[in-house]
Amino acid sequence: MDLLDGLNPGQREAVKTVDGPLLVRAGPGSGKTRVIVHRIAYMVLEARINPRHILAVTFSKKAAGEMKKRLEALLEGRASSLTVSTIHSACLRILRQDGIPGLGTTFEVYDEEDQNKLVKQCMESAGLNIEENDLRRFKAIISYAKTNMIDPDAIIARPGERFDDASLAVFRGYQRALKKQRAVDYDDMLVSTYTLFKQNESVLKKYQLQYKYILVDEFQDTSSLQYQIIKLLGSKYRNVCVVGDPDQTIYSWRQAEIRNADNFCKDFPGTRVIGMDENYRSTGTIVTAANTLISNNSKRKEKKLVTSREEGEKISVVKTADNDSEALFITKTIKSLTAQRGFKHSDFTVLYRVNAQSRVLEEQFNQEDIPYRLVNGTPFYKRKEIMDLAAWLRVIRNPTDDSALMRVIKLAGKGIGVQSIAEMQSRAEKSGSHFYQVLEHAAAGTLSSFPVRAQRRAAHFFILLQDLRAESRHISLVTLINRILEKTAYRDHLKGEDDPEERWENVLELISLAGAYEHLSPIDALTSLLNKINDASEAAERRQEEQAVTLNTLHGSKGTEFPVVFIAGVEEGLLPHNRSIDDPERLEEERRLCYVGITRAMDVLYLTYSEKRHAQGEASFRVPSRFLKELPGQLIVYRDLTATSKGQPVK
Repeated sequence: MDLLDGLNPGQREAVKTVDGPLLVRAGPGSGKTRVIVHRIAYMVLEARINPRHILAVTFSKKAAGEMKKRLEALLEGRASSLTVSTIHSACLRILRQDGIPGLGTTFEVYDEEDQNKLVKQCMESAGLNIEENDLRRFKAIISYAKTNMIDPDAIIARPGERFDDASLAVFRGYQRALKKQRAVDYDDMLVSTYTLFKQNESVLKKYQLQYKYILVDEFQDTSSLQYQIIKLLGSKYRNVCVVGDPDQTIYSWRQAEIRNADNFCKDFPGTRVIGMDENYRSTGTIVTAANTLISNNSKRKEKKLVTSREEGEKISVVKTADNDSEALFITKTIKSLTAQRGFKHSDFTVLYRVNAQSRVLEEQFNQEDIPYRLVNGTPFYKRKEIMDLAAWLRVIRNPTDDSALMRVIKLAGKGIGVQSIAEMQSRAEKSGSHFYQVLEHAAAGTLSSFPVRAQRRAAHFFILLQDLRAESRHISLVTLINRILEKTAYRDHLKGEDDPEERWENVLELISLAGAYEHLSPIDALTSLLNKINDASEAAERRQEEQAVTLNTLHGSKGTEFPVVFIAGVEEGLLPHNRSIDDPERLEEERRLCYVGITRAMDVLYLTYSEKRHAQGEASFRVPSRFLKELPGQLIVYRDLTATSKGQPVK
């Protein structure tokens, strides 16, 4: 077996460069994974390096599993002693063997769910109302502090800044609780490994001797702390190979540090730099468009993708009237391409910037009977915030809907404790009545042995429900949902959940959907929306198939490729996102995100945008993304579906 067979000169050089520091700048579609796997196989089979001396680090369990699978096929039984894992797994293995300073080798590892619970407990202990504060913000602050090795006891609280009194109280309480419970979170695994290496030279030397050859995949996604661990491990023998593409750095919110590539060259003098710029994935048109777009980023090393593939067809930039028309265009085009050009459903992906955009797409795919697969996401109507509001609407329409009433009383029945709810539920079961009827008795004070305080709180909730039911008969559906949000302070409630901004965007998307029923009477509109939610939810469960069109966010698409790619919502405020427009660094990251999306396409690329989008029941006029204007006009076919003309360039 010739491990160099079929490799281009840059790939061959990367595979054969075994000793010394090596930086491989691997552009999208350049065969990065193949090169890493063949390089490891070359080290074992040709350079006769003992596999136990090789550490290969990647940044997802899935990628590590794929790498192991390929290596097992190449090495035929000699891959078992290789260490191929995520950096967190590698650190955990070290800590289980050599211990965490102050904890030893017996400790618990808290996953994200454990962490959420603990942060909420610390917020409550600090006297903070979870519904009025942002859980995600506190978690991000804790992660930022740990990644940057900031001691919570050394911080001085400053109002209006990252470490204010509230965040500092939560951070300190969180760390104390972890220590008390002999637990660590994922960031602690990195901090503890770094601290172990810095404090115990003999332990560091042991692992330097064990891992004489280190490979790091997706280097652009490493944090500064991850890089420091890699740097310590590789400093003795300097046989460190890092592979990545700074133009695909899109995870700064996960503490990814774009400057690590420059730091690597400084910290490892004599680093050999190899560019892998030949793209095997995309047509010449797509590659040229991607190059032109990313060249607008000022803070980057000059790199230009090339391809030996044909020019291929031009990129379609399509203007639609609204997001419903956009979804209809996408589904009709998929149907046309499958019928006329022989594409399979699995050849298509539809990418978008925010998860809320999936709602109209899911509905249109269901309506057109096209199977789809939602990657790393929950179907729109199964998302917690949508199910919460649907429960309110169900109770308003039918208060004897016990499951919906139980859901909303837990959401908005402030002060009605678990014990009180359980007692009311027990009374309903014993009497053969509905929970609503027992609640009504509780509110009226006619439930014997029911505490006065619980009666008052039940009465408060019952009045709220009755007021909403009365209003629902004469106000629009959009107004009704807004009343629910206002009277229950639901947006504040979301601040205690993960991704509160994304969840709020989903709420606004539901309000947009409600606006489609404004021509109906309030009762008919409410019934129609609930029927829509129920039907779409059932259809979504049926459509989640493997051989299907892939729906995914742009962030989630990294590492994938498809013959046909649609990027929906290429508009100012979405791509780039409105949170990034006034920040030059974040704007450049948004451009990199668009670059990643474009380079997922192998043969055909559609970029769509709408003239208006519906939000909170109203249409807002949209402006095409600046990124569209940065693409080379000669490679674009413009289609304006809002006019009878063939379409003109984006202005």
